[in-house]
This record gives sequence, structure tokens and C-alpha cells, in this order.
Amino acid sequence: MSEHAKELCAGLRFAVVVPTFNHGGPLPGVLAALDRLALPIIVVDDGSADGSADFLRGWIAPDIGRHLVTHAVNQGKSAALASGFVAALRLECTHALTVDADGQHSVDDVPIVMDRSQREPMALIVGARPARMDGCPWTSRFGRWVSNALIRVSSGARVTDSQSGMRSYPLAFIAGLKVRAGRYAFETEVLVRAAWAGLGVLEVPISGTYAPAGGRVTHFRIGRDTRQAIGMHLRLLARSIRPGDPVARVIPRRSMHDGATGTLVQRAWWWLGPSRFVQMARGDPGQRKRLAASVAVGLFMAAAPLYGIKTAACVALSMRFRLHPAVVIGISSLSTPPLGFVFALAGLAVGHLALHGRWPEVNSLPRWSEFDPAFVRDRLAEWIIGSVLAGAVLAGAGYVVARALLAHVARAAPGGGEDR
Repeated sequence: MSEHAKELCAGLRFAVVVPTFNHGGPLPGVLAALDRLALPIIVVDDGSADGSADFLRGWIAPDIGRHLVTHAVNQGKSAALASGFVAALRLECTHALTVDADGQHSVDDVPIVMDRSQREPMALIVGARPARMDGCPWTSRFGRWVSNALIRVSSGARVTDSQSGMRSYPLAFIAGLKVRAGRYAFETEVLVRAAWAGLGVLEVPISGTYAPAGGRVTHFRIGRDTRQAIGMHLRLLARSIRPGDPVARVIPRRSMHDGATGTLVQRAWWWLGPSRFVQMARGDPGQRKRLAASVAVGLFMAAAPLYGIKTAACVALSMRFRLHPAVVIGISSLSTPPLGFVFALAGLAVGHLALHGRWPEVNSLPRWSEFDPAFVRDRLAEWIIGSVLAGAVLAGAGYVVARALLAHVARAAPGGGEDR
């Protein structure tokens, strides 16, 4: 964390921001529950026309921390949140805790979000509701899943509830993210841009309901808001495949690790590149184990008879087990000629031993020109079984050797210690 960031995050002060638009039914109960938290409360009335304004005029009391911002006409949730953030900054608050006014959130969960924010003051904290809630339509669940997946592709951020309105925003960094989306799409785009900036995007589990007291009030318009969401995701994906930083990074890229976030180009370069190799070689024992495992998997794949899909399999295994793909693919490429012929012969020999209990005669092993479809068909079982067994032995040996070499490097490095 930079010195500037440390200064910004010192002496945290929170305000609750509640955007509302025609939530006259559940709003009084939500605000009464929030009063128990003894935090400043900022309600943003986004042009309500259901009598909410009359209630709020009686509720406002700045001397006890009740503040009201009013929009003459409805401008959408994005604008309401922006007005709430400005009001929180005027109160010299560092973080805004947002709560929806429709009663779908339990105010008892606000301290959970605030506690995580106090421990991770630079992160954008999302209160993640359960994946399944009574009364939640399948369309909402599907939309959430699609949104979560597209956020991960665009930025690397892993979230399970990108549409939750209970969050903690570090106000010092939000304006610099340059979020363009309006209405509900703001809450999705801000996650992508926060990840691009290197801010943490973290979740804590909270409760949720689709059947709040007084009935559910929603202003989501499936046609308009879905079109806006699609356009926003396409725009973010397009920016993610271009080089350069879309926003100023708070955490520099050199601090990237296995949970790295950034554009697709940045993450691909880091994932495949030499800087990650050096980081794994010099890292903690867990990282060195994964690098040694990358060598082992590469050797196994070099022996495996997976021609045609070998590279795809190497990439899939690297993603699943957080290995270094360049190491896995590079070592697996030993299976190309001329060494490929040696691997094939070794597989045939080991397979013959496994199936027949003896090594094959040297003159029974084929020449390169004899590897025709008929020969492969006749000796396929030997080749497959032998290749798997030989690959397992090579992988085990490679892992042991790589671990020993990496442990030696770690001990030789300044401040190096035992490799556990």
C-alpha cells in the first residue's frame, strides 16, 4: 500500500447511504433499524412520488446523524449513489455503506460488511446473498450468474453476487474509477473497474429475502436494463482486450499474485510470462510446490498419448491447479520429434512389461517409419498403459528434482530459510 493510500485509510469513518425511489412502504422500517447502528445515515430521495418525501421531511435530523439529499426528478440508482457518496465525503467519511431501501437486506448484516471493510480498507466489499432465496425468480438467478461470469472474464474479480446492493465503498478511490454506466449497471461496472485499479473486490456472506415486509418493490425494467447491461459488458470486454491501464492502478501490477486482477491482456501476460515464474521460484513454499508441480505435469503430458489435445489439456490443468502454463506446455513439447519417438518407444516398452511381465525384445520395437495406423491399432493398449505409467514415473522424479533445486535456490537467496 502506498503512503498516500495509508493516509487515506487512516481513521476510518463510515456513513450509511440509502438510495430510495417510491419505497414508502418498507423505508420507515429500514431507517428505524439503521438508527440502532449509531452511524450517520444519508437517504437519497431519487424523485419519489409516493409520499416518501413527506415522511423524510419529518425524519431528517442532521444533529443526530440523519441527512437527506433530494433529486427533483428520478435519475436512477447510479445518480442516487453518486449523490450519497458526495454527501458522505462532505461529512468527512472515508467509506459509504450502501443499503437498499426495499427491505430485502437485513440491517443486522451491515456490521458484518463494515467489519470486513475495517480489515480491508482499500477494498470494495460486497455483501453476498445466498445463491438461492425463497421467491427469487430463475431469471434473476440466471442474470446474476451471467453477470458474475462476465465480471470475472473482464477483470479477474471473483464474485458470487454482483447485483447485491449492500456494500462498502472506499470513497477516496471511487471517483477515479470513471464508471460510465447508469441506473443498476453502475453496481456491476464499478466492480470491474475496481479490480482493474488493483483494489480488492471481496465478499462477505449476508442474508437476503425476496419477500420483505410490505411486499417487494422493484424498478428494474427487464427490457431497458438488460439492454444496458449487455452494452456495458460488451464495452468492458472490448476494453479488457486492449493494452494499457483503463484506470490508474492503486496497487501496481508488480504486486500481482495468484488472485491477480486486471484486464484480459494484463492477466494473460502475467499468467504466461516470466515475472510469474520468478515470483513462484522465489515465493513461499506453496508457490514453489506449484512450480515443481508444473514441471511434473509437463513431464507427464510429454509422455501421455494425447496428441491433438495436449496443449488444451495443459492449459486446462494449469488453470485448475494454478500451475505455470508456459512451464507445463514447454516441457510437454518434449514429445515432438525427435524426442517424441523416444517417449513413444518408452511407453511401448513399459506397456509390454505391464501387460506381459517382460521387457520386449529390442528388435521387436518399431522404427519411426513403422508407426503406421495398423501398428498403432495393434499396439494401442501397450502404448496407452505404458505411456501413463512412464509419465507417472517421470512426473514423480521431475517433481522431486525440481523441489530440491527450488529449495536450494530459496536457501541461497538473502534471508532464505528452510523449504517446508
